[in-house]
Amino acid sequence: MRVLGSFLKDKSGNFGILTAVLLVPIVGAAGMAVDYGHALSVRSDLMDVADSAALGAISEGSAGYKAYQAMTEDGEVTIAENDGKAFFLAQRSSSTTSAELSDMPIDVDLKVARLNGQVTSTATFTAQIPTTFMRVLGQDSIKVSGAATAVYGAQSKSYTNFYMLLDNTPSMGIAATQTEMDRLSAITGANGGRACALACHIGYYGSNGKFNENPDSTYIAARNNDVTLRIDVVSKAAEALIDKVNTASASADQYHIAAYSFGSYALEPGYRIEKVTSLTVDMASASKAVGNVGLMTTDHDHFNDNALTSFDTALTAIGKEISGDGGTGSSAADPQKIVYFVTDGVGDSLKPGGTCGGNWYDGEGRCLEPIDTKYCTALKNRGIKMAVLYTTYIPLTGDDIWENHMKNIFASKIKTKLQQCASDDLFFEVGPEDDMENAMTHLFVKAASGGNALRLTN
Repeated sequence: MRVLGSFLKDKSGNFGILTAVLLVPIVGAAGMAVDYGHALSVRSDLMDVADSAALGAISEGSAGYKAYQAMTEDGEVTIAENDGKAFFLAQRSSSTTSAELSDMPIDVDLKVARLNGQVTSTATFTAQIPTTFMRVLGQDSIKVSGAATAVYGAQSKSYTNFYMLLDNTPSMGIAATQTEMDRLSAITGANGGRACALACHIGYYGSNGKFNENPDSTYIAARNNDVTLRIDVVSKAAEALIDKVNTASASADQYHIAAYSFGSYALEPGYRIEKVTSLTVDMASASKAVGNVGLMTTDHDHFNDNALTSFDTALTAIGKEISGDGGTGSSAADPQKIVYFVTDGVGDSLKPGGTCGGNWYDGEGRCLEPIDTKYCTALKNRGIKMAVLYTTYIPLTGDDIWENHMKNIFASKIKTKLQQCASDDLFFEVGPEDDMENAMTHLFVKAASGGNALRLTN
């Protein structure tokens, strides 16, 4: 009994036992800090990769960039998503990141979508980081996740003055879509008439200022049968665009808009632009004004030899309407200045004794030509951007002017000259079956965004 009592009273070994008991939580606690620190380091590396993938999926020159630049409607950009995910997986194995990442199982997702002309790319990831010390506590890994978002589109604050120049000359009287072209041709060709898909707005203004319509014009035939014309689509899309600008503005003075047409009626002789609305922040009135832009009228067929479109005059005149040079957009006192030009790209004007960049029509001094880029250059040299929305020129079936004076002479230059007219990356083409409103919004976002359109948002 004395031996047992002595053993119970002996405390010399308790410290060793206590240390052994406490060693597991002590090592676990210390190891927890090391493991979590390591996991945060790996997550930081993965965030760098995610940033690169989000940017790379929609960066200039990428397949995704080309895809969304060609889109005329909002939606998902699948090719950009696939490329972005592949970029993520390739980048994590590069020498710039932790060697550990190359073999680590990682769940990666990348979504790219365009909405109202702005493209958003989001890369997300989830990974299980193996632990070392925390395994003694039964935890083999630490879950980390993250997301990176890149945006291509308008910056939150860029002061911009837009000068809309809407081509409403007779060629914009073509029916808006192939279906409408076929319908108008059938209407005008009925009862032995000449089938034509172009609405000619013919009539004259009386001494009382009232316009007297020619009831036999193809324009009246189109209106009586609710045929949609290209000019209708342009004016309504411009109206909707300005409504969107109003809701997108970060402040009341961020955007100013002025609008011009080539004139509500043709002149003989001469050319002009006609102010639709002065530079204003009143988007409601500007929207209503552009929505009322109609097809140019002529007194009769062959009025001014049917040469009614002078880009030379229009671009010179719009330059005179813009006071001063273009600014940086950093403040209301130094706004960007942008000419937003919507046209089908074919000039048709009288230039007797002058030069013609396309083809003379039967030696009459009537010049058919693509746009002369020197007038665009004159504006760009003032720091004024040129945003060009090309409404694809559609020739009429059997049209002698197209077949003999345009098709094999300069037709291939119509689009390329407009591209050269536009400032960098501010050209967009919209065909008869495309969504004009989305196309206009897309070009507006690109124009307003300035040079730093692609950026990370988080």
